[in-house]
Amino acid sequence: MKVSIPDVIPPRCLLIGVMLALLFVGCKPLTPTPTPTTALVEAALRMPKPTFTPLPTATPTATATATATATATATHTPEPSPTATETATATPEPTATATPEPTATATATATLLPPTATVTPAPPTPTPEPTHTTEAPAPPPPVVRGHVEPLVLGNYFAWFDGDKWGDCNISGGDRPLHPYCSDDADATARHVRMALDVGFDGFTQQWAAPRERTDRNFRTLLERSQGTGFRSTVIFLRHIWPDGPTQARVVEALRYLRDEYGGHPNFLRVDGKPVIIFTDVYRVTPDARGKSALQFWTEIRREVDPDHRMLWIGEGLDASYLQVFDGLYVYKITHAAYPHDYVKASRWAANVRRAGVDKIWMATISPGWDDLRSTCRADIRVANRPHRVDRGDGAFYRATYDAALASAPDWLWVNSFNEWVEGTYIEPSVHFGERAMQLTGEFVRHFKGR
Repeated sequence: MKVSIPDVIPPRCLLIGVMLALLFVGCKPLTPTPTPTTALVEAALRMPKPTFTPLPTATPTATATATATATATATHTPEPSPTATETATATPEPTATATPEPTATATATATLLPPTATVTPAPPTPTPEPTHTTEAPAPPPPVVRGHVEPLVLGNYFAWFDGDKWGDCNISGGDRPLHPYCSDDADATARHVRMALDVGFDGFTQQWAAPRERTDRNFRTLLERSQGTGFRSTVIFLRHIWPDGPTQARVVEALRYLRDEYGGHPNFLRVDGKPVIIFTDVYRVTPDARGKSALQFWTEIRREVDPDHRMLWIGEGLDASYLQVFDGLYVYKITHAAYPHDYVKASRWAANVRRAGVDKIWMATISPGWDDLRSTCRADIRVANRPHRVDRGDGAFYRATYDAALASAPDWLWVNSFNEWVEGTYIEPSVHFGERAMQLTGEFVRHFKGR
């Protein structure tokens, strides 16, 4: 049922209520209190209307700061204005000193600058020392000993047993195509013919002591070279051989070589002087402790060859050795930490040239290196971390030759003809065939035809 107000409230009572309400407000008309929002709107309406002038459009310039985020770099790369000076890019290209992938701690901001702004990039991160030398070889020095015959010599080993080619220390498990015993004179003669075929002038045979196995095999090498023009000498090991040699024994061994072989027609001589090659000249005999290597060898040469009627070629990088020796070479041109150390050949040659025009620089080339299996047996070498350098089907060999040639060497030394422990052999093998021998012939012809 519908109910109306008159039905509920008597008219008299309604009149009395209205009168009371008027008395309570003082009979003033009710005015709504403005709210804060209403007041703001009214104030805004009373203000003069502003004149709007659009701002000039700025050409964005991208900048990557030291705190740039990976997200900004990946998602926003403003194109630089043609009039802006560009000193940094928002998306860095990978370089040797920058890691292109974002890290957890890196932040980045992309900032739009006015067209006249020049951005200065944050200082680059210092380049870490490379694990191998990357410098380009220095320009070849002038050939100051052009009258010297450009010899090519091969490092030769004469201490292998015919039944040991499966031993644990043979590099890479390889072996010669024709296994042999170093005491076999016919095997020695075969090696001489192979070396002559690629243009070698002779071998530098590793030699330990008088009347020892390597000495007997060196005599065989000279005998089986007669009539061929093949001239060989020794790599002198007496001072490091593990039988406690003294300085007096080193002197005795050198006098033996001079007197026993110096006059042999197939012993290497240059300008009429017998040549001896030394290794590890910084290592002195136990009884010479307290002496420097320079003093040690100075005393020895004074006793053996005071008038310098021989040529002594030392191994090492210290140019001070040239006060005693007539030339230098570097035996090992690759190391675990510096697998491409051979690129320093021109620098090494410069050390020799500065010592005088009468000094000889013998540059080293090698087809590769792999002595990872060598640690299964002790030997006379200085302890070094074993490593392997892939031959690359001759790429490494060619790179060492190019670096050696840039150093303008007097002589070229191939390390090695048959070093089967360090994996530097060029002798034909089961794994590599005759590839290294073929390249050697190419290099020798080029070297001698300069």
